Amino acid sequence: MTAPHASRRLRALTLASLAAALGLGAPRVALADPGDGDGPEAPPVSAARSAESGAFLPFTLPASSASQRAYLTLQGGYDAARGGAVFDTAVQATIVGPLSLRGGAAYVGPAGTLRPSVALTVQALRQDRHGVDFSVYGGYQAQGFNTVPAAHLMLAVGRTVGRVSLLANVGYGYGPEEGEHYGAVHLAGLVRVFPSLHIGLDARARLDLERDGDEPENEPDWDLVAGPMVTWSVGHFAVSASGGLAAIKFRNSEVPTSVGAIAQLLLGSAF
Repeated sequence: MTAPHASRRLRALTLASLAAALGLGAPRVALADPGDGDGPEAPPVSAARSAESGAFLPFTLPASSASQRAYLTLQGGYDAARGGAVFDTAVQATIVGPLSLRGGAAYVGPAGTLRPSVALTVQALRQDRHGVDFSVYGGYQAQGFNTVPAAHLMLAVGRTVGRVSLLANVGYGYGPEEGEHYGAVHLAGLVRVFPSLHIGLDARARLDLERDGDEPENEPDWDLVAGPMVTWSVGHFAVSASGGLAAIKFRNSEVPTSVGAIAQLLLGSAF
């Protein structure tokens, strides 16, 4: 065999050996998933995850929208302090990134009307990156707490530690037509008893911040509601029951503060 032929045969054997080595090694070397750079993939959407973030609370708004692409709630019950039925429905869906659109309608009896509302929501902070969840809600209410159309702003902060989730909202509403404005504070705590069962407390307080003699008819001076709640989740659906005490005091009224029980049932879905 001549030297050139021997050299070509050696190169061929070398290339074949390298190819075989790479082929045998391939199963042992996993290529990185495109999402690995941002950590593990998020778990699938479920009502239980949304419940833990506070999506199915009766009063307090969640500080995170990362648990689902969209969710909806349908809630109704009776408020003895007001002496009438209460109803509330809401839908929130992610538009792009941290930006979501929220819309809904509410009714407060006994002589109320259906009150639509709309808001944009921006989740500015995430617990996995910043230590807390933080969202800003800004929008319009056809009838705010002062009974007149109002622009409203709500700040929501939350944190989950183990099985416990804590949430707080601070809000402000302004009725430009009559210069009415009000403040609101919502507080909630949730405990995950089982993956599908959450129990907790939810509370809301609102106060009229404008004081003059020209007040809208039936304008509340302040109201307060607080009590326990429980949520059971199955797949993409959840049922939540809440109750407690409600109190309300009206402006320009000789009627003393009205106090009574409140009970509500909520149906929700996350997807």
